[in-house]
Formats: sequence, C-alpha cells, structure tokens
Amino acid sequence: MASISAPVDAKEYLLDHAEPDAPESLEQSMIRGNISVAQWFNGVADGLDLFLAGERYTKKPNETSVTLESSGFYNEADGASGAINFNVDLRLPNVEEYWQLTFTSYDETEDRSARTRYLRQTPRERNIGASVGLFKKLGEVKTSFRPRIAFEGTPAISHSLKFESVAERRSYRINPELEFYATPSKGAGLFQSLNFNWELTKMYSVTLINEGDYQSRPHIYTVTNGVSLGQQFNKRMSLAYNTFVTSINRPNYQLDAYNFSVTWHHVVYKKILEYRVIPNLDFTQKRNFAMNPGVNVSIDINF
Repeated sequence: MASISAPVDAKEYLLDHAEPDAPESLEQSMIRGNISVAQWFNGVADGLDLFLAGERYTKKPNETSVTLESSGFYNEADGASGAINFNVDLRLPNVEEYWQLTFTSYDETEDRSARTRYLRQTPRERNIGASVGLFKKLGEVKTSFRPRIAFEGTPAISHSLKFESVAERRSYRINPELEFYATPSKGAGLFQSLNFNWELTKMYSVTLINEGDYQSRPHIYTVTNGVSLGQQFNKRMSLAYNTFVTSINRPNYQLDAYNFSVTWHHVVYKKILEYRVIPNLDFTQKRNFAMNPGVNVSIDINF
C-alpha cells in the first residue's frame, strides 16, 4: 500500500527542485509558465472586480480559474472520437456575495447524471455560453439557481434550480439532490438522486447511486442505479470500480443498458495537471446487449 502524500503543489515543487546556477528543466519551465498564466488571469479578474465594485471591500484572494479539458473516446462499435473544451470560472469577490459568472464551451448543468460524472462515453455537446450562478444556503440545504445563455447559432436560454444536502451519520453519508431545469431541446425536466456513501477503511469506500431524470419534451424517464467502490492509494492517485444499470420508460419501463468500468485518476500537479483513464464494458439494448469494450481518456490543465 502506498504511503499517504499530498498532491504536488506547483510552487513547492519549484522551490524543492531549484538548484543554484543550474538551468531550469523543461518540466520546471512548464510549471513556471502555468503559474504566470494563472497569475495573469487572476490579475485581469481582480481589475474587473475593482472596476465594477468601485473599491476593495474584502481581502479575499481572487480565485478565478480556467480549465482546458482534452478528452478521447474509443469503443469497438463506434470507433474513436475526441473533443477539447474550456471552462472559465470568473470570481469577483468584491462584487459577488452569492453568485459567480462562468464561461464554458458546453452546458455544465448537463453533467447531472452518474453516467456522465463517472463515465462519459461521448464528447460533450458543443454549446458555447455563459451562466450566472446564484448560491444560498437555507439551513442545511444548499440552493443554487443558474440561468445560462448559449451563443452558438440562435441564442437560447436554459435554467437550473437545485437543492442539495449532505446528512452525516456515524457510519455513512446520505446525499439527496433535487433539481428543476429547463432547456430548449429537452423542455422542462426534473432530476432527483439519493446517494449513500460508506467509508469502509482509510483506503476503501462504497457509494450506492440511485437517481432518476425526467425530460418532458421527449417524455423520457431514465433511472440509474449503481455501485462505485473507491480505492484511495494516496491524495494523488485513486481507482474506482463502477457498475451502472440504466432503465427507461419507453416503450415501457425496461432495462436499457448496463456497464462495468474502472477509473484511474491521477493528480500530477495540484491545481495544474490531472488525468483519468477509464476502460469499460458497455451492454445496451439497441445492440441487443452485445459486449462493447471501450476506453476513455481525459486530461485537464488548470490555470
């Protein structure tokens, strides 16, 4: 079993590996460049924050972040595909109290289901836009309202209102979630989930996934049940063994698909570079539940 260690911090790495009068390695130059770009983004965001607010009301650091995501997908039936996406999380601490502005090349509210959070098998749908998130905690319930406008083609507006909470018990954790949403393509929708998590040891945990999603325009109700066994080697590297079963209500309520996957997640440099590799076996009704092996790879670069 690997020893427990924290993800490599970029600045700490540069200090630990700095040698007097020695030229920088390519790795050190890349990390220093990443830090410089991140500081530039934070400086631009801080200037915009002060311009809009008029003066500095808080000493909170600006935590604006930019993420570039490169993803590749392959399965035996459909072949290979890939995509590159971005997410700009603009934070304005002197202006905001409960809201934040986000620019993305995809609709991030579409990542509500376990099949997309744990196992994305196709590239994200291209949908450049911006959203304003308003957040408020009502007792133990986290509430968020997120309107979003898409800029590609004809401008379109979608909305999301989410309620989420976490109940801690002695041996397990319960995570209920309820979301009302509306999109131009799917109409009004309702997503609900009730997930349970047990921490078995410092290394192993089990998550029981139960969720349903109703979309009014196609009149489809999708239910996902699954189990995820997490294996945490240290704070940088982990494995998750996942099983999902999906059912739908059309033409009648029936089994639609089931999937087995293993997720390898490695944080190479904290808040800079991480990647995931997910080999999986997929069995779907449309292919008469024939085995369809595949693998997904995603690399995130953060500034």
